[in-house]
Amino acid sequence: MRIFRPLVLATFAALTLLVFISPTPARAQLPRYLQALSDLRTARAFILMDGRPAFHGDRELALQELERAIKEIQDVVIDDGANPWRTPPPQSEGNPISPVRQATRMLNEAAGEIERGHDDARTAGMQTRSIQHIKRTQAILSSWM
Repeated sequence: MRIFRPLVLATFAALTLLVFISPTPARAQLPRYLQALSDLRTARAFILMDGRPAFHGDRELALQELERAIKEIQDVVIDDGANPWRTPPPQSEGNPISPVRQATRMLNEAAGEIERGHDDARTAGMQTRSIQHIKRTQAILSSWM
């Protein structure tokens, strides 16, 4: 009987401690931003696929803007505790005959995912900045379609 009372008190203390100490909630990965990262990387692959020599300078500008958009989203995803390198596969294979058009389509999909995502005070306007980079990339690509 003497052992029973301390055991009950210890169990009660442990349960009380568990109630008052809430575990840090696991942050949910941002599926829209992860899908947008996948779409942007696919667009980058399509842009790199277009080997027209006259497109070289514009291709470099488009890739720089695209990398800036990717960086904006990666920073938020990393801050949220998600793995930005583990993104869903691209939604479609695309047509290798027209890489610039496919890249533009993937950029449109990425912009849509970003717009449907959430932008809070912690991300400080990431949506706006990344969409601006995507639009600049699209403007560069539009001259080559």
